Amino acid sequence: MGRYMTKKNWLVSLLAILGMAFILMGCATSKQLTAIQDQAQQAMAKADMAMKEAAEAKQMVSEESRKADSAAIRAERAADRAENAANRADASADRAEDMADKAEMIFMQRMKK
Repeated sequence: MGRYMTKKNWLVSLLAILGMAFILMGCATSKQLTAIQDQAQQAMAKADMAMKEAAEAKQMVSEESRKADSAAIRAERAADRAENAANRADASADRAEDMADKAEMIFMQRMKK
């Protein structure tokens, strides 16, 4: 038993060596950590830029929406004015037709005399 390891000691030694190898492989170098930090900073910068662009787009949409609402109100008012003008023109046409009928009637009466 002296010079040779038993199966149990051999297994424990193997597990210890594998455990240490696993721990050492799991450790990141400072270069790797720096690279990861750089990537995280770049991702944060891109996210900040995207948020800024989204806020600008939202503001532009809000402004354009206000302009569209204003244009819709102006168009509705113009349509009302056009409808009123059409009603007045229709009434004028009716009066003109009535006057033409009266004028024709007067002309016919004078022609009989």
